Amino acid sequence: MSAFVKTMIQSNKEEINQELSILGVWSMFGCLLIILVIYGLPVYGAYAISTFVEPIIETYFIQRVEGWFSQAPSLLAEIVIGPFGLLTLGTYSFVWAFPVVVLISISIGITNDIGLKDQVTVAVDPWLRKIGLTGNDIIPVLTGYGCNVVAVYQSKGCSVCSRKQCLSMISFSSACSYQVGAALSLFSVAGKPWMFFPYVIVLAVIGMIHTRVWYPNQHKLQSDYSIKTKSLRKVSPVAVLLAVHEASKQFFFQAMPIFLVICVVASIFHSYKILDILSQKIGPIFALFSLPQEASLGILFSIIRKDGILLFNEGNGQLLLRLTEMELFILVYLASTLSSCIVTLFAIWKDAGKSIAIQIAIKQAITSLVSSLLLVVIWKVFF
Repeated sequence: MSAFVKTMIQSNKEEINQELSILGVWSMFGCLLIILVIYGLPVYGAYAISTFVEPIIETYFIQRVEGWFSQAPSLLAEIVIGPFGLLTLGTYSFVWAFPVVVLISISIGITNDIGLKDQVTVAVDPWLRKIGLTGNDIIPVLTGYGCNVVAVYQSKGCSVCSRKQCLSMISFSSACSYQVGAALSLFSVAGKPWMFFPYVIVLAVIGMIHTRVWYPNQHKLQSDYSIKTKSLRKVSPVAVLLAVHEASKQFFFQAMPIFLVICVVASIFHSYKILDILSQKIGPIFALFSLPQEASLGILFSIIRKDGILLFNEGNGQLLLRLTEMELFILVYLASTLSSCIVTLFAIWKDAGKSIAIQIAIKQAITSLVSSLLLVVIWKVFF
C-alpha cells in the first residue's frame, strides 16, 4: 500500500511539475509579447511619423534653404548643404531619431511607473539564467533600448556575478533610440523597411550567444536577489512627462550636437578628399564582408555615435540603393555591433573600470566580425 501511495505521489509531482513548466512557457511568451508591445509599437509609431514628416520637411524647408546657399563659398555650402551637410544630413537625425526617443521614453516611463517591468523581471529570470543573466539584468538591458548610458548606470543593481555580462549584453544588443532611428532611416531610404525586424531579432539572438560564449560558467548563477511583485498601479502622467523630458534633453543637448559635429567633420573631410584616402586605405578590409569601400566611412563614424551610420544616407542614399539585401543588412549590422559608441564605452570605463571596458570592447569586436562573416556565408549558401 505504501509503495502504491509513493507511486501516486510521485506521479502527481511529475504532473504538477509538467503543468508548472507549461505555465512557465506561456508566462515567457506573455512576457515576450509585453516586451514586443513596449518597444515594438513605439518604433512602428515613430516609423509612421518619420515617413510622413520627412517629405514635408524636404519640400518646404530643405529645398528652399539649399537655394539660399547655392551661391555661398564652397566650403560653407559643403558644410551646410553638401552630401554630409548640417541641413541635408543633420535633418535625418532629427526626423528619424527624435520620434523614436520620445515614443520609447513614453513607453518606458509608463511600464516603469505602473510596475509592469518588475513583473516581467521576475517572469524571465529562469530563462535569462540560461545565458548567464538574472531577472534583474533585464531592466538595464531593456532600458538600453532608450539609452545605453542610462542602462550602464542602472546595471549597478545587477548581481555582482552577472554585471559584466549584463554590460556586455547592453553594449552589443541594446539598440538605443538613436541607433533604432538611424537603422529605420537606412532601411527605409533603401526601400526595404521590412528588414528592420530581422535586424532587431538577429541583434538579440547573437547578443545572447555572445554573452553565453564569452561567459561560459555564468549560466550556473544561483538566485541572489528578490523582487516583490505588486499589483499594477495607475500611471502617473507627471512621472511619464519627466521621463520624456529627460530623454528629450539628452537628445538635444548631447546626441544632436555630437551628430552635427560629425556632419561638419565629414563635410570638411569630403571637401579635401580625405574621405577618399580613408576609403582606399581601410575599404579593402570590408570586401571580406561583401561591402564596398565607401562602407568604411559610416562604420568608422558609428564608433563615435550609433546615429553616425546616418552618413550612409549621403546623396539621398545612393550607396544604399546600390546594395543587395544581404549587403545592406550586413552593413547596418556590422556598423551597429563592431563597437558600442564612445559615450557608452566611457560610461563603462568610468563606472566599472578600464579593464572591463577594454575587455567588453575587444570581445564585442570579435563577435561582430565573426558573426558578420557567418551571416554572409549563411546568406550566400541558403539564399
